[in-house]
Amino acid sequence: MKLKARLITGNLLATMLTLLLVGILVMEGIKQLSISSIEQQLIEQSKLAEIYISQMHIIKNDSSEDLSSETASGVISKLGLILGNIRIYDENYSLLASSKSNEKDSITEYENKKILEAASKGNYAYIIRDNRIYFASPVYVQENTIAILEIIYPLTFFRDFTGRFINILFIGAGLFTVLITFLIANIAAKVTKPINKLAVAAENYANRNFVPLKIKGSDEIAQLYRSFNAMGAQLQDYIQRQKQFVSNVSHELRTPLTAIKGYSELLMDEVKGHPDMEKAVYHLNNESRRLAKLVDEVLTLSRIDSNKESFQFGRLNLSSIVKETIEKMSLRAQKYGIRIVSGIEPDIFIWGDREKLIQVIVNLLDNAFKFSPSPSTVEVKLHRDANMALLNITDQGIGIPEKEAEKVFERFYRAENARNITGTGLGLPIVKYIVEEHKGSIELKPGIEKGTAAKVRLPVLQQG
Repeated sequence: MKLKARLITGNLLATMLTLLLVGILVMEGIKQLSISSIEQQLIEQSKLAEIYISQMHIIKNDSSEDLSSETASGVISKLGLILGNIRIYDENYSLLASSKSNEKDSITEYENKKILEAASKGNYAYIIRDNRIYFASPVYVQENTIAILEIIYPLTFFRDFTGRFINILFIGAGLFTVLITFLIANIAAKVTKPINKLAVAAENYANRNFVPLKIKGSDEIAQLYRSFNAMGAQLQDYIQRQKQFVSNVSHELRTPLTAIKGYSELLMDEVKGHPDMEKAVYHLNNESRRLAKLVDEVLTLSRIDSNKESFQFGRLNLSSIVKETIEKMSLRAQKYGIRIVSGIEPDIFIWGDREKLIQVIVNLLDNAFKFSPSPSTVEVKLHRDANMALLNITDQGIGIPEKEAEKVFERFYRAENARNITGTGLGLPIVKYIVEEHKGSIELKPGIEKGTAAKVRLPVLQQG
């Protein structure tokens, strides 16, 4: 997940959790406040009812200390009109009278007995079940408990109120979420925009494209931009100095190497008949050739870096070039114990540089020879595919690890399994450059059984 998406998701999740927590706290607060208000109201109502019941008990001249069933039935009809659903119990929790005797209870007999017991001890007690409050309070006459009053108060209004409040809360939370999402997205975009620029700049730097960042402001990001630009300038200067040094050294080496190579070839005729001397001169000549090739490749890359590598483009018969190059490389193939199998479609014409394309084919064949066991086969195929010419060179060698298939096109890079085989690590970067200058592409893939398949694609010259 990208940084912008993580910022939006993280902040939005935090906002939603905060809204949920605030909503729960607000709802709990409203619930507690409402219950407290209803409880106070029921206490006031029970006090008035207690006065009325105690007076009626005295008026009826009940000789008993307990409220009689007749008196309870008399007062319940009057109080029921005012208080709604009420019940009167004696001290043994037996029902004396009820204003709505046929109404089904929401609490169990055990739960009801618990609040009646609490009320008989002189306390106010209640329990909430299914949108109702069952509130019990004692009825006193001269400090003697003569009965227990139970008021059953419906919470329909409270539930309706909380339901509407929840709907309003959800609507408000939804609108707030949309607004906060918009704000977070804008803030995240502003935060990640300079970071994205840094990421692009870092990728450009990795590709040696040192484009400085435009700096605005004086905050931490601007300071980071300045440091990044300074680092890029230093890297560019270092790389330029390094290239110049390599180029200068290569030029300086070229003249003595030419002399060494020439004298070693001259010595080969002079030391004939002396096996030890012949062997020494052979290795001298061979190593001087290898070093001369390295110097030439370094100079080629130096010209590429300075845009001084020239191409002589013209109409070419690629089929003929591939055939001729295979013939020239046949003796080298025999030296390595390699058999070349070719399948060349005739008369495929392209627009290109003859010498540069020969260099590409020679380099790929040379790699195929070096990295293949003896004896083995190297297959060369050329055919047309729509508007592209496809050149495939497949060997049966050690192959290239898949994770290193792209890295081998980097300068001086050698695959892990090829470190003990002679090479410079510069041939493939030059090959890739030449192919791309011809508007083509090159890739290395595993062979059908083993080894490596080099696939070169070049645009075909349209006839007519």
